Amino acid sequence: LEYDEAGERFSVHRCEGSSSTATNRDNFVDDNFIEYELIAVISCVFGGDEKEWINGDPEDGRHLITHVRVRPEDLNHGSAPGQEPTWLLVNDFLLKPVTADEAVRFQEWRTPAVIYYARKNLESLCPAVPLANPITRNVYKNDRSLGNPLLADKTPTFVPPSTEELATAMTVGIDAEFVALTAEETELRLDGTNLVTKTSRMSLGRVSVVRALDSTATVGVKGAEQRLAGTPMIDDYIKTPEQVMDYLTRFSGLVPGDLDPSTSPHHLIPLKRAYVKLRYLVDKGYTFVGHGLSNDFRIINIWVPPEQVKDTVEIYHLPNRRKISLRFLAKECLGQNIQAEIHDSIEDSRTALLLYQHYLVCYSEERWEAELERIYDAGQACGWQIP
Repeated sequence: LEYDEAGERFSVHRCEGSSSTATNRDNFVDDNFIEYELIAVISCVFGGDEKEWINGDPEDGRHLITHVRVRPEDLNHGSAPGQEPTWLLVNDFLLKPVTADEAVRFQEWRTPAVIYYARKNLESLCPAVPLANPITRNVYKNDRSLGNPLLADKTPTFVPPSTEELATAMTVGIDAEFVALTAEETELRLDGTNLVTKTSRMSLGRVSVVRALDSTATVGVKGAEQRLAGTPMIDDYIKTPEQVMDYLTRFSGLVPGDLDPSTSPHHLIPLKRAYVKLRYLVDKGYTFVGHGLSNDFRIINIWVPPEQVKDTVEIYHLPNRRKISLRFLAKECLGQNIQAEIHDSIEDSRTALLLYQHYLVCYSEERWEAELERIYDAGQACGWQIP
């Protein structure tokens, strides 16, 4: 057994007819020489800041980070195939290229939890194995609510997706609402302004997915079917794993009790189940239409291929100009007054679908650029305020 100095690889070998202390590689039997490469390191990091401690216990200030070895061509930054692999640091939402030395450098504040090696050239030695997605449509079966059945809404706010809908990629509208688990931390600058030193930690509180406006899905018996175009297929409230500090009611529409199993009248499910339900739609190839989806998906911690995202924040935007709110676009383009008091994720999802439809019509008629200029002119004329 031999290691290199950095610990990035080691080899296991058997020598020809001599003692195990032989170190001359010329004596190695090729068929019995196996080299392993370091692929990933999971480390436990202690921040060292008392603010990170929980209940004053330094042990509760720890968290895990991962260093992963990747091929440069997999990073999609133009490296030629065959170049030396590089490393990525994965720390919560942070993805950062780092050196190999940093990946294997351990100190008092960073100790290894898992060190993963894999046989070199393993891909060429093993037959191709077809990948099977472990997330199936069964995640939508037995989707029981954790909410109080005695308080449950008598009229459900959504119609679950049918087997046919789950089998085919579709276009849907989506919106998510969030709650704050921790408060934002600020420091007062010398000029009297506040500097944010730590942003608040957010968690998913509600997510709604609405069928496309041209959906042909129906519900009911033959001859008395009801069309489901524009209706919700998901309207989940999320039981947070931690105590909620601020429901952000003005922006989320959520109030105390909505996420509590003993008092919630809504379809309440665990965060993990909500994530898996969305993950199935992503993997199935659904196209998501919404407003500000990059931020929503970041907080949900789910990656959606760019070609499956239609974000009206970006569609209704001119370079080097301000981003336009969903409420203003709804009033200016659709003549609708939304979010008058609080946000509603179903209403916002449906509005995003209508705005996307409006964009497609204008684009097909070759007047989209003029329409976008008109919207900006109207916003500047009224100071972006809705009468």
